[in-house]
Amino acid sequence: RTRESAQAAITQMAAAMGTLGSLIVFPEGTRSTDGEIGPFRSGLFHLSRARPDVELIPVYLQNLNRILPKGELLPVPMLSRVIFGPPLAAIASEDKDVFLARARQALLELKATT
Repeated sequence: RTRESAQAAITQMAAAMGTLGSLIVFPEGTRSTDGEIGPFRSGLFHLSRARPDVELIPVYLQNLNRILPKGELLPVPMLSRVIFGPPLAAIASEDKDVFLARARQALLELKATT
């Protein structure tokens, strides 16, 4: 993926949210096959910079890898749990790696509550 196409994707996502829209992002860049939370890619950081006015809400979806296995289009009916965390505040002076580590840690903490 080129830098230009990545920037275009961030611009498109930021615009798609508008003033009332929501956007679901898998910050790892893909979903894992084993349910583990992988390292976050930089897109979430750049989206937070493009739209500092939006709240970033960490959400942990328990059993996602079983309900909607990677590569499948239709979910499998199965019990699940959705856990919402407190909004992550964007800090203007925060380094990309620090931000991504903080965002990932927020998700790991939600997972630990299951």
